[in-house]
Amino acid sequence: MAPRVKKVKVPPSLLIPNPNPLIKRWVVLGLDPSMSRTGFALMDVQVTDSLQASWLSAGSIKPTPIDDPNMDARSTVWIRAKCIATYIREIVKSVAPQGVGDFQQDRKPDTGLLICMEYPTPENDYLWSANRIINLIMFEDGEVAKAFGEIRILLVNASTNRSQFGLVQRGNKNKAENILKAYEYIDKKRFPELDTESCDGVLMAMWGRHAASVMLGVPDEIPANFKLSLCNATQEGRGSGKNAYIITKGILHRNEYWYKYERKAYEVRVKDATNPTKSLSRINFTI
Repeated sequence: MAPRVKKVKVPPSLLIPNPNPLIKRWVVLGLDPSMSRTGFALMDVQVTDSLQASWLSAGSIKPTPIDDPNMDARSTVWIRAKCIATYIREIVKSVAPQGVGDFQQDRKPDTGLLICMEYPTPENDYLWSANRIINLIMFEDGEVAKAFGEIRILLVNASTNRSQFGLVQRGNKNKAENILKAYEYIDKKRFPELDTESCDGVLMAMWGRHAASVMLGVPDEIPANFKLSLCNATQEGRGSGKNAYIITKGILHRNEYWYKYERKAYEVRVKDATNPTKSLSRINFTI
């Protein structure tokens, strides 16, 4: 009998998205949205002779109304989310390239904005609400959209985040582990007070840094496990029957996890019930 030949597992192939040649620098914002306190971290990523990444800021935001410091987070999620998003929007403006809002249409900035957040737990209505309100307020006044040549949103599943960073602790020990992990990437002397939320903002920013490396055309500087998560070319079938479809496994190939924000003109068609005809009026605005 011939000896059994052990099968060699073939590593998944990669499909690297094409970079945007017009973007030379990315401002990366890592966010960990929460009802009580939201962690954030800002990073500058660009390529000179090699990839250069530097931390701009990190911390957490706790929204508290002056006249009601003990407000119930469950019934005021939209207020808390708007407070958080308004503050985040202003710090993003503070690190935007000079000339916010003054660029001509044919001369876009060569700096992009990449916002990375955890993909909200499907059954958690509060976190979904916070995510949507943050998106709404961030781009509400149009200034952030004008300040950057491209805006990208990256969402990462909690399980993927834990797996790729090697996080194993559960319960109360989880946050202590996350803080230690964050300090592997950010300077403890400069940022000595990372709390249980800002540490997750740092980890989200690291995902953003790796995605920015792809978008700057230097994917080889990304650790292999993160590169595989982002750029895995494996195709998988989902659904069944008429609802069957094929997805490419890498996060940067999934529209629900990686998408572009573009300010566009939209139209709503309004039926006035007092009008005896079936005609509709049309109203245009920009989102």
